Amino acid sequence: MESDIGRIHLKYSGCFQDAHDESLPLVMFANGIKYTPTVKHIGQYAICNDKDFVMLRHRVCPRIKDDIPLPLDLDQDFDESRYNPRIRKHDTIYFDFILQWIKEYNTKPDGIIIDNKFDPQDFHIIAKKGALKSLGNTLTDFYCNDWILLACKYEGAIYLTDLKMEDESYEGFHLRASQWGSIFEKKTTELSESDLEQLVEGATDGSFYDFSSFALGNDFKVLVRGELDAKNDDGELYELKTSAIPRSDPVGVSKYKRGKLAPAWLQATLSGCKWLKFGYRDGNGVIHDIKDLKVSQDGREWAFYDKRREIFCNGKVVLGFIQNVLKKVKDDLKDDEMYRIVYKGKKGYDKENLHFSKAPSDFLPDWYKAHVRELYRSTSQ
Repeated sequence: MESDIGRIHLKYSGCFQDAHDESLPLVMFANGIKYTPTVKHIGQYAICNDKDFVMLRHRVCPRIKDDIPLPLDLDQDFDESRYNPRIRKHDTIYFDFILQWIKEYNTKPDGIIIDNKFDPQDFHIIAKKGALKSLGNTLTDFYCNDWILLACKYEGAIYLTDLKMEDESYEGFHLRASQWGSIFEKKTTELSESDLEQLVEGATDGSFYDFSSFALGNDFKVLVRGELDAKNDDGELYELKTSAIPRSDPVGVSKYKRGKLAPAWLQATLSGCKWLKFGYRDGNGVIHDIKDLKVSQDGREWAFYDKRREIFCNGKVVLGFIQNVLKKVKDDLKDDEMYRIVYKGKKGYDKENLHFSKAPSDFLPDWYKAHVRELYRSTSQ
């Protein structure tokens, strides 16, 4: 795979200069769904050395260690050299791994399309979990963080990714804290012997990414790619998170529920995780307590009433919000068109609206579009 790291950013910068901006209120999308979706595993790959793609034919997931000593110092493993703002900003290479998995899933070693192939048209949306997380967190985010999503439609399937903000950067404490979460995962998990047998040399210290499918509503099918954190000995999946030790005052409780519990619940739900494992740290990155929290069906552990928007916000409302925004994208977008969805609430610019604009373009690489054309050519024969 050849990946132009800046491709998505460059297309975004140029395509929407003259596009019409449609501004719609958030609350029009805030209708809850009836049932929390059932998540089904589809496939997996690993990334080693932050860039090397390894196709996995069997599901691999680190297990929670039996003994995790406390206190646990995360900052002693901090490595400033691992921060790459160029890759973090553009993020193109990580979206291309999704496309590479689709191609390799469909192709034999000799390049022939397999019979039992993966068809992108089986799904309305193919998305990074991070993009769905940004969208769903809009209703719950205590800090109203800005985000940009891009969606494009090609040969009937819609691809959704997030775009890093121009001014997104890390320094000082925030740079250190940005690594504490991944260090916590490494220090509290390990690969089982059976998983090690499935991996090629060099993949044992990688990150594992899962493809899962679920339906929002009756017939709205989504394929999501997200990192797989851990499992217990019973095979139940975990989402691992760190958090500052929560304050007990009302503002501190609200920050913890909306800033930590709500997004962790959403990530876990989108991946089919049954548990959250939280490590509670001090300001120096030292974990003093670890708790397992059961993932509820409706997010009752963090639900709250939003006085400003006059809505009761829980997990079903967040999932309904995601469904309704994506349904607008599905209904409006035509082949070879790209949608930009923008939220700007962090600085009080526009906390109550989403901005939609459309352009005649896409952000898919040529090698992937050639594969899709070959995929449907082989189907029609």
